[in-house]
Formats: sequence, C-alpha cells, structure tokens
Amino acid sequence: MGAEPVLVMIHGAGGNQAMWNAVRRHLDPRRRVVALDLPGHGSKSDSHFTMAAAVETVRAEVRRLAPARVVLVGDSLGGYTSMATAAVLPPERVAGLAIGGCTINFDRKTWGQLRRKGWIVRATLALLGEKRVQAKGAEKMIKAGIRRDDVDALMAAGLRMQGWLEAVNDIGHHDYLAKLREIQAPILFINGDKDKDAVAHEAEFAAAARRATTLRFACEHGVSLWKPAEFAAAVDRFVDGLELKAAA
Repeated sequence: MGAEPVLVMIHGAGGNQAMWNAVRRHLDPRRRVVALDLPGHGSKSDSHFTMAAAVETVRAEVRRLAPARVVLVGDSLGGYTSMATAAVLPPERVAGLAIGGCTINFDRKTWGQLRRKGWIVRATLALLGEKRVQAKGAEKMIKAGIRRDDVDALMAAGLRMQGWLEAVNDIGHHDYLAKLREIQAPILFINGDKDKDAVAHEAEFAAAARRATTLRFACEHGVSLWKPAEFAAAVDRFVDGLELKAAA
C-alpha cells in the first residue's frame, strides 16, 4: 500500500487528454501518469458523453492499473467525473483526488445559466461551424498565454464543442455533495479565484468531504490550463503528502 500511486488525469468538457500536456511537463518526472479521453471527446468523439459512461471509462482504467492505487486528477468536467468515479470505486484503490473548478452542486439557477450558455454555443456553431469556433477558441487561448504547441496539440487531438454541449446537458443531474460523502480518500480542491460560482460553493464542498483542503490561484475557470506549473506543483505536494502518510 505504500507504493507511489498512478495519476489518472481527466480533462474538461470539450477538451481531450492533450489538455494535460503543460501540467505533465511540470510534474515530478518520477510520477507515473495516465491521461484519458472521456466519451464524446478526443479519440472517443464517435461516442456520446454521459456521466455514467465517463465513470465507466475511468473505472475501466483503474481496473487496468490494478493493483496500483490511483490519484484522480481532474479539472472542470474532469473534477466532477473524478468525484462520481471515486464514490463507486473500492476505497483501497483511491489514494486521493486533486481536482479543480468543480465545487458547484448545480441547482436550478446555476444549471440554467450553464444551459443558456449552451444555447449560445449551439447558435454559434450553427452560424460559424465547428472549425471556425475551434479556431476562435485556439486564438483566445494563445492570446491568454497558453503555449502555441500546447494549443496545437489540443486541437489536433480533437477539441469538440458537441462534447461540451453533451456534458452541459448531463452534469446537473447529479448530487456531487452526496458523492463526496461516499469518498474516504483525501481531496484537494483547486479553484481560480475569478471562478465566482465555484469559489462561492467551495466551503460547502470542503465541509461535505471527509478530508479536504482547498487552494486558489489568480485565474478564471480552467485553472490547470491557465496555471499549469502551479497546478502541477500543487499536485506534487499533495501526492508527496499521501506517500508520507502511507509510509507512516
């Protein structure tokens, strides 16, 4: 049980496993890391996203990695998927969760806001087409300071807004606070301080978890994209702490 866990990295809605490239560059090179594509995304774009399918994707990877323990590392949709999966995995397989941008338990108001954004995205896709929308998104990320090669890798691996829309339609059907109460492993919640809704509910999520700590960086939603070095350092510290406890 004292062996170093495997990091299983789960991307956000519309993205793919390449969104973790920048974070992986900054992680301790001794880490064993696996990055997944969720259903409806990246290499699985020919399928459709549901949380149930996402959970099964992660569970299958955890089974493949047996007997190693895992730390689930997720951002946004990846964070919600991490909680949903950890709640149904055998506790002895989950060493911890390091998750960003996922401290909203969607009520009528917050889910309604997200779905209205989805309607705008649908209208934009209908007007401009997927490729032009992707190009605009890539340009925004580059202007925000994300490395061009990382953006190019994300695009090449399949940035898919339809996957984002499917996730938006599904994400509000789940009680993440209830899922947290089923998770025995320690959890690190990481938020951007400009991600207002996530910050507003952060304390509620930390209180629902059995063992939780919180951390914020100066950025908006998508903290692993905007602050990859800082996110990686936080994950390294978190995993180091888990290893020390396991060895004690």
